[in-house]
Amino acid sequence: MKVTLDTIFGEILEEYPASEEVLKKYLGEAYCLSCPGKMFDTIGNGVLLHGLPDEVANLMVADLQAVVDEQDK
Repeated sequence: MKVTLDTIFGEILEEYPASEEVLKKYLGEAYCLSCPGKMFDTIGNGVLLHGLPDEVANLMVADLQAVVDEQDK
Protein backbone atom coordinates (compact mmCIF):
# COMPACT_ATOMS: atom_id res chain seq x y z
CA MET A 1 0.00 0.00 0.00
CA LYS A 2 1.18 3.48 -0.86
CA VAL A 3 0.24 5.89 1.94
CA THR A 4 -0.83 9.39 0.90
CA LEU A 5 -3.02 12.13 2.31
CA ASP A 6 -5.84 10.51 0.32
CA THR A 7 -5.53 7.22 2.24
CA ILE A 8 -8.68 6.34 4.16
CA PHE A 9 -8.19 6.07 7.93
CA GLY A 10 -10.23 2.87 8.19
CA GLU A 11 -8.29 1.10 5.44
CA ILE A 12 -4.89 1.65 6.99
CA LEU A 13 -6.14 0.94 10.52
CA GLU A 14 -7.73 -2.37 9.48
CA GLU A 15 -4.87 -3.60 7.30
CA TYR A 16 -2.04 -2.23 9.46
CA PRO A 17 -3.04 -2.13 13.15
CA ALA A 18 0.35 -0.69 14.17
CA SER A 19 -0.59 2.46 12.24
CA GLU A 20 -2.85 3.45 15.14
CA GLU A 21 0.17 4.34 17.29
CA VAL A 22 1.60 6.54 14.53
CA LEU A 23 -1.73 8.31 14.08
CA LYS A 24 -2.04 8.87 17.83
CA LYS A 25 1.50 10.28 17.88
CA TYR A 26 0.49 13.01 15.45
CA LEU A 27 -3.24 13.41 16.09
CA GLY A 28 -3.50 12.55 19.78
CA GLU A 29 -6.50 10.56 20.99
CA ALA A 30 -8.46 11.66 17.95
CA TYR A 31 -12.10 10.63 17.81
CA CYS A 32 -11.66 9.94 14.10
CA LEU A 33 -9.69 6.78 14.88
CA SER A 34 -12.75 5.12 16.43
CA CYS A 35 -15.56 6.91 14.59
CA PRO A 36 -17.56 4.92 12.01
CA GLY A 37 -16.72 7.73 9.59
CA LYS A 38 -13.12 6.52 9.54
CA MET A 39 -14.17 4.24 6.69
CA PHE A 40 -14.70 7.34 4.51
CA ASP A 41 -12.44 10.02 5.98
CA THR A 42 -8.94 10.62 4.66
CA ILE A 43 -5.68 11.26 6.44
CA GLY A 44 -5.54 14.60 4.64
CA ASN A 45 -8.86 15.64 6.16
CA GLY A 46 -7.50 14.69 9.60
CA VAL A 47 -4.47 16.86 8.93
CA LEU A 48 -6.71 19.81 8.09
CA LEU A 49 -8.99 19.29 11.10
CA HIS A 50 -6.02 19.12 13.45
CA GLY A 51 -4.25 22.07 11.84
CA LEU A 52 -1.02 20.19 11.19
CA PRO A 53 1.57 22.04 9.12
CA ASP A 54 2.65 20.45 5.84
CA GLU A 55 6.02 19.33 7.19
CA VAL A 56 4.36 17.48 10.09
CA ALA A 57 1.80 15.93 7.75
CA ASN A 58 4.64 14.70 5.53
CA LEU A 59 6.41 13.19 8.54
CA MET A 60 3.22 11.40 9.57
CA VAL A 61 2.73 9.97 6.07
CA ALA A 62 6.37 8.81 6.02
CA ASP A 63 5.98 7.15 9.43
CA LEU A 64 2.78 5.43 8.28
CA GLN A 65 4.52 4.25 5.11
CA ALA A 66 7.29 2.76 7.27
CA VAL A 67 4.68 0.77 9.24
CA VAL A 68 3.15 -0.49 6.01
CA ASP A 69 6.52 -1.40 4.51
CA GLU A 70 7.57 -3.23 7.68
CA GLN A 71 4.41 -5.33 7.81
CA ASP A 72 4.52 -6.08 4.07
CA LYS A 73 8.04 -7.51 4.24
